[in-house]
Amino acid sequence: MKLLVLTPTLGESPWLAETVASVAAAAPGSEHVLIAPDAAHAKLAGLFPRVTIVAEPGGGMYAALNAGLASVRGWDAFTYINDDDMLLPDFSSVMAAVRAGGAQLAYGGVRLIAGDGRRLGAIPISPEPALNRALYAQRLEPVYQHGTVMARAAVEAHGGFDGALCFCGDSELLARLCVRGVASVCATRREVAAFRLRTGQLTKNRAAMIAERARVDEKLGLLAPPPGIALRWARWRFRLANLGVYAERIRRHGFVTFDELLERGG
Repeated sequence: MKLLVLTPTLGESPWLAETVASVAAAAPGSEHVLIAPDAAHAKLAGLFPRVTIVAEPGGGMYAALNAGLASVRGWDAFTYINDDDMLLPDFSSVMAAVRAGGAQLAYGGVRLIAGDGRRLGAIPISPEPALNRALYAQRLEPVYQHGTVMARAAVEAHGGFDGALCFCGDSELLARLCVRGVASVCATRREVAAFRLRTGQLTKNRAAMIAERARVDEKLGLLAPPPGIALRWARWRFRLANLGVYAERIRRHGFVTFDELLERGG
């Protein structure tokens, strides 16, 4: 299986070398593509001679990711990692689920880290993909982009990133795959990637993200119906599966929500 790893970058991130090194260690044999403005190409080529660099086409991050998907031939599956985040050693488990298990979508746990790499906690995810549709209907996000592997067949059948979105293009694509159905979805509780909380990232613009996500929910038909037994069951299972995540958050940060932790940053 040929894995394509995409990283949109302006070439200015102080963590980019760490990101590139994590991909080389966690996904050996993959093709790592940096999608960057022309002005950064020479610098990036000198720093990272073993990665592929393609032109950022303009139009935002999700247009850049679509350009990255189109730039490489012969890939079988892909993931994308931001230029301040990391793949972790257990990323191999989601690769194996696609390579050997035939999954079209595989994801795992996501560690939260500070700018200096300190652990801040983890993101709650759903380890039971069959519950994902019901979770989306309740504004509970069961899967995140970090370390998630998508098979080419699923991407081509359901389309790539929506380039009109500014904040939620990754969430929208994952929701579309989960809700409209892919042949097989595999999840693991193991932490397969790290998401760095830092000053100035788009994640901090929560109001705009929430507004865009509401439009995505409407587009995909995810507006929540009146709570029923199936929805309550899915929510209970999700909460129970993430008791350890919640306990760690309380221990480290007090009684704050995940959104509040994102706004607080690292």
